[in-house]
Amino acid sequence: MEVRTNVDRLYQGLKMFKIMRIRMKHFFWGISIFVVAAIGLAGCTKTGSSYTVSPVTYVSLMNVAPYSPTADVYLNGQRATPEGGIASGSYSLKYGALQPGSYSILFKKTGSMDSLTAIPGTNRLDTLNFYTLIMYNDTMPTHGAQSMLIHDDFTSISTTNANYRFFNLSPDAPNVNFYLNGGTSATYTNRTTGDNAFNPGFNTFQSTAPSTYSFLVKSAAGDSISTLPNQNLMGGNVYTIFLTGVKGSYKLNLLPASY
Repeated sequence: MEVRTNVDRLYQGLKMFKIMRIRMKHFFWGISIFVVAAIGLAGCTKTGSSYTVSPVTYVSLMNVAPYSPTADVYLNGQRATPEGGIASGSYSLKYGALQPGSYSILFKKTGSMDSLTAIPGTNRLDTLNFYTLIMYNDTMPTHGAQSMLIHDDFTSISTTNANYRFFNLSPDAPNVNFYLNGGTSATYTNRTTGDNAFNPGFNTFQSTAPSTYSFLVKSAAGDSISTLPNQNLMGGNVYTIFLTGVKGSYKLNLLPASY
């Protein structure tokens, strides 16, 4: 069965897409990160001659921990990732749909019961909200595995400008500054590894005119760290720009928000 519904109505004013219609059967992980059958994907329920859509929440996953082994994700004690686990450098290309509720979240070494990192407490994933689950490595000397669950708030994004944010997720990078088109003024300054886990303000989006941009990350001392040229940022769309990699092999990545 295929259910179509207008995004503006379904997401109660979410302005991310103005015209796009969602097909519920097409909610899936862009790179098959989660075994959705193990978690419970949104479905359709027939009551008499009418159909209703089960409530859902939306989650994406990023494993950007180069010093940690391949990981399995456990939700409420149940493995939610496929055989073989999720290797470092893997991330969802689309949000996936889960049943809303409270979840304990744990990363374990694939094929083992060894715990790598956990999100403290019980985490509430609310209906029609959006979240990103991130595993990353801390800085030296330990390079220990860390994790965060962040709320992606699209309620105040621009429908005419492009919307973006920047994360420093490299365990070896120094404090860094982020620039659009190599400008003299950084749009983000002194960003440390995983600092958005503790500062919710870094998870919000800022807007810029739609255009083709080159991204540049420099150390706070002014040394070039990584570049990503000729990226088209479209009006009304939402992007996460993030730095990954280890010393001598840093990489800037651009991830458009998609369903």
